[in-house]
Amino acid sequence: MRRWKINAITLAITAVVSSVLQAEQMQQSGEEDVEVLSVVGKRVSYANNSTDDNMQQLQAPIANVLDLVNNLPGVNVGQGDAFGSDDYTTTISMRGFVIDRADQQLGITIDGVPNGGSAYAGGSKANRYMDSENTRYVEVGQGAADIASASLDALGGTLNFVSANPDMQRGAKVGISNGSHNARRYFARYDTGEVLGNTTAYFSMSDSYNSRWIGTGSNGYSERFHLEAKSITELERARITARLSYDDAHEDNYDYRSLEQFKQNPRWDGLTSAWTGNPDIDQNFAEAWSTLRENTLLYVKAEFDVSDNVEMAVTPYLHLQNGRGDWLPPYQVYATDADGNLISKGNGANRTTYNYVDSNGQPILDSNADTSGATRVSSYRHTHYNKQRFGVTANLNWTLDNQLIRAGVWLEQQDRNQIRDWHAVLDPKVYHYFDETPYWVQFDDDYQHDVIKFYLQDTLTFGDLQLVLGVQQYLIDIERTDNFAAANNGKLDSDSDLLPSVGLVYRLNDKLELFAGYAENFKAIPDTILNTVGQEFAELEAETADNFDLGLRYFGDSVNLSATYYKVKFNNRITLLAYSEIDDLPDYLTELDGTFVNVGGVKSEGLETSLEWRFAPHFSLTSSLTLNNAEYSETINGYRAGDKVAAIPEQMLVAALNYNDGSYRAGISGKYTADYYGAAKRAEVNGANVWNRDSIPSSTIWNAYFGYRHEVANSDMFRFVDLALTLNNLTDQTYITGGQEGAYLLGAGRTASFTVSLGF
Repeated sequence: MRRWKINAITLAITAVVSSVLQAEQMQQSGEEDVEVLSVVGKRVSYANNSTDDNMQQLQAPIANVLDLVNNLPGVNVGQGDAFGSDDYTTTISMRGFVIDRADQQLGITIDGVPNGGSAYAGGSKANRYMDSENTRYVEVGQGAADIASASLDALGGTLNFVSANPDMQRGAKVGISNGSHNARRYFARYDTGEVLGNTTAYFSMSDSYNSRWIGTGSNGYSERFHLEAKSITELERARITARLSYDDAHEDNYDYRSLEQFKQNPRWDGLTSAWTGNPDIDQNFAEAWSTLRENTLLYVKAEFDVSDNVEMAVTPYLHLQNGRGDWLPPYQVYATDADGNLISKGNGANRTTYNYVDSNGQPILDSNADTSGATRVSSYRHTHYNKQRFGVTANLNWTLDNQLIRAGVWLEQQDRNQIRDWHAVLDPKVYHYFDETPYWVQFDDDYQHDVIKFYLQDTLTFGDLQLVLGVQQYLIDIERTDNFAAANNGKLDSDSDLLPSVGLVYRLNDKLELFAGYAENFKAIPDTILNTVGQEFAELEAETADNFDLGLRYFGDSVNLSATYYKVKFNNRITLLAYSEIDDLPDYLTELDGTFVNVGGVKSEGLETSLEWRFAPHFSLTSSLTLNNAEYSETINGYRAGDKVAAIPEQMLVAALNYNDGSYRAGISGKYTADYYGAAKRAEVNGANVWNRDSIPSSTIWNAYFGYRHEVANSDMFRFVDLALTLNNLTDQTYITGGQEGAYLLGAGRTASFTVSLGF
């Protein structure tokens, strides 16, 4: 039955494409073919797509820039927050690869600069670096990315977020947004125009706030302050681009839910919105589940002509991060050394938890003691993240008669520190005000991360045929220093083999081309694994993936389309065995949220199509189809060969209709996600072993936007006025928006935002 559904959808898409191409032939004007950026991607030997302005209109300015790619083929973005304001619950999947709380298998870059990983612990996704107003577009390479891409996570592809360039004309823009869930946002940008005869620049600032969409009262909130600056200087044979971003975010989290809990109540994640004075209840208080992060990223890119046929680009960069993650355990910890002495640093030999102290403030360690006259205690647990990265990318292009030779290197040194300390809550009956001096520091670890990547690629052109040959390699050293216990110090090398790639592009005519590509991808063993005391590093192998693409692209006057068949073999998959839970609550004493293990391989294949049709003046239709079949290839660690990979959508269909006449604009989009399995690891249900289970219900989410822009003539002050209304989840559907195996995110209900922008 499922195969029939796929064939029916494919036939329907084929029929639509056929009719669109017929319309295209009727509308051809004979104009010269021009290479333009299109949602169907660039003319390269691997599958790729890009966002456009219409996709930006479908998201509120306060929204997370990651949401921009949600309508592209193969991509599914899940957010716990209505506006994507909770990094802890952000998930992305593509072709069976994911970014979530446990795994980071997709690369993210900012103008080609590595983001420093996407893990919750020490990572920074694109929303930490870029506002939506300053995002020009996003390039998505499904499967094999550009060989120069600088990322340690690009096992299944790369998302490159490209920032807007400064305007040539001097001016300013301010925007004010208000919306559901107490959302408000202020944005301002100033463009210098051309100064000094060769330089343009802009400076922008935004400040945003929204409450969690679940609950009312003290139900948690997100607050973000963001700065950006960018300049471009054009010289006779060179261009210098500099960009700086600063982001300061406070995000109260959402919790994951089981499928049964979703069915019981799809509008509640189990966190509470009122302080009760009972630590057993208040450990779930939404305002105490928090993510605090500061990120600063600076790069300077120098592009210059070495000679008439040699170009070079060198980009040094610096990234600084500090942050904290908070939880509220309903007890305090009594840690002792081997002699039974109380300690304030290190895990010690023994750890006991207690809930009460006597009248003298001494812990009551006997769980059977009379506590009728005792005082209840609790803790505020902080995990601190600090990181400094310095690196450089250097890329060279050498153009010959019929070939283009590319070579490059990426160097990075990363130093990060992770500390966990426990603070006494001063009076649990009142609130989670805490003693700023911790009573116990559980761990204090330093990590050094050294990266070398080099690549070489040759593109040969023989008439209409283009052949691409490449090779790359990663050399990675990771070192851990336990500042409390030197016995836990260690080193880990995670070097790749030489990774070949080969591709071809064959132009059938000026509008139609075939492409095929094969690439071996690699993901380094991340340093987050080194957080775990007792982890057997020698038993882990780095993840690798063999990606094959075969497809076609059509670039017409009114129609662009692409279709790609892909096949992926994913080897040595590393997954995080979920953190321990006690009565559905976290075990707060674990040093990491679980243990990493190899769970064999995954095989996936599928079809991705993308359509862009400008069928009438001011009107356009875009659509994408994803058919993905991802299965485990080995029976190992509770997973069974042939079962569906957990939490990966198999069928998605997107369609969007847009109108824009320069003044008025409007659009509506729908995304259908078919049902899929949320879990695959063996479990005992009613006395029997079960593998694939938790059938996640299908959903169709509708979004819409309406806008009006008025250019002000003959005014010394205003250049334009712009009004925009964005509506997400129009039908207020209850659905699961993402998550990971056995732990799912509740989709936000109907959300609206309204923005007024003025240009000066």
